[in-house]
Amino acid sequence: MSDLIVESEHLYIHVPFCIKKCRYCDFYSSIDLSLIPDYVAGLVREIRLRSQSTVSQHKGNAATVYFGGGTPSLLGPRHLDVILQAIDRAFGLCRQTEITLEANPGTLDEIHLKKCRSMGINRVSLGVQSLDPAQLSLLGRIHSADDAVHAVEKIRAAGIENISLDLIYGLPGQTDDHLIRELDAALDLMPAHLSCYMLTLEPGTALHVMHERGKFLPMVQSDQVDLFCAAAKYLKARGWDHYEVSNFAKHTSLRSLHNRAYWLMVPYYGFGPAAHSYAVKFGMDGAAVYERFWNSPDLDGYIRALKTEGLPAFDSETLTLEQRQMEYVMVGLRTSMGLDIRTGQDLWQNRFLTVFQGLMDNLENKGLARFQDAGQRFVLTLDGWMRLDSIVASFIERI
Repeated sequence: MSDLIVESEHLYIHVPFCIKKCRYCDFYSSIDLSLIPDYVAGLVREIRLRSQSTVSQHKGNAATVYFGGGTPSLLGPRHLDVILQAIDRAFGLCRQTEITLEANPGTLDEIHLKKCRSMGINRVSLGVQSLDPAQLSLLGRIHSADDAVHAVEKIRAAGIENISLDLIYGLPGQTDDHLIRELDAALDLMPAHLSCYMLTLEPGTALHVMHERGKFLPMVQSDQVDLFCAAAKYLKARGWDHYEVSNFAKHTSLRSLHNRAYWLMVPYYGFGPAAHSYAVKFGMDGAAVYERFWNSPDLDGYIRALKTEGLPAFDSETLTLEQRQMEYVMVGLRTSMGLDIRTGQDLWQNRFLTVFQGLMDNLENKGLARFQDAGQRFVLTLDGWMRLDSIVASFIERI
C-alpha cells in the first residue's frame, strides 16, 4: 500500500465481537468481550494513523460511517462516542453524515439507543434474520421473534426512524407462502429498508459442518431463486424500491448511502481487524492506481500492534485494468442503476460497445435486460437478476 492515498468519504468500522457465533456466519468475530476496551483504544489509534497517511481531495465531512460486525451494538455508548469523536477529528462528521449501527435484537436498551441518537447515529440495521422461531433456532440466533419486535419499538422510541431489517430466506422447507408471511410480519414493523439475503453455506461455519455430517440439507438453488422472485414481486407490488439484488427501500431516499458507495466502486476505508478498504493513489505521472488492502483477521495481533503505535498487519493488492473491468460488471449488474455505458467506454478505452453490444442486445431481446436513459444505461430485469451468475459469466468471458 502506498504511504499516501486519496481520502475517502465512506468509512467502515468492523466490530469483531459477538455473544455467540451464528451457525451461518463466516465473518470474523470473537466472543471474548473483555477485549472491547483494548480494541477501542487500538481502533482510535488506527483511525488517527490512517488519516495521517492520506491527502484530502474533497472538502467537507465523511458522507457515511458504518459500524458492522460482529455485533456493534455490544459496544456501550461511551465506547461508540470515543470512536465517533476520533472519526470526527480525523475525517469530520456533520448532521448529514449517514451513521449506521448494526444491531442484534436482545442487545439493545432504550437508554443506550437514545444516547446513540444524541451522538449522531441515525440509522440502525437490525439483524432480525427471521420472525419464525424454528428458523431462528436453525440459524443459531440468540433472540426470539418477540425480541425483534421489541427492538424495533425501542429504536423508534429513541428517535431513530431509519431502520433497516435483515432477513434470510431459502432455508430448508421454506415455501413462497411462508416467505410472504415473513415479509408481512416484517412490513408490519414499518421499516425504512429491507435486506433479504439468500442463505449460503460458507466453509468453516457450523451449518457447513452440519451439512458435511449429513445433519443439514440445504435448499436447492433453483428453489431459492424461486423464493427470490416471489419476494421481489411481492415487495414491488407494495411499492418498495428494489435497487440491488438483495436490498429494498421504502423510498429511493432511504437507500443505503454507504452500500451504494461499494456498488459505485468509490474509495472507502475499513478500520478494525479483518476490515477491507478500497483506495486510490496517484503516481508521479498523475496516473491513478487502484488498491485494495485489508487488516488481518487477528484481534490479538491488532491490539498488540496498535499499542506500540504501529499499524496492524495487512495485505494488499493493486488492481489490474482487467480486475477493475470485472468488478465493474459484477457489481453494476447487481443494481437497478445497472451499467453506465459512458463509464464502460472509459474503462474499455472506447471499446465497451464494440465488445458487449451484441451480448446486451441479445439479453434485451430475451427480456432479461433493458436500456435506459436514452441508451446510456444497461439494466437487468427481474428475470435477468434470476440468472445473474450466468449473465455475469457471459460478460466476463468477453473481458
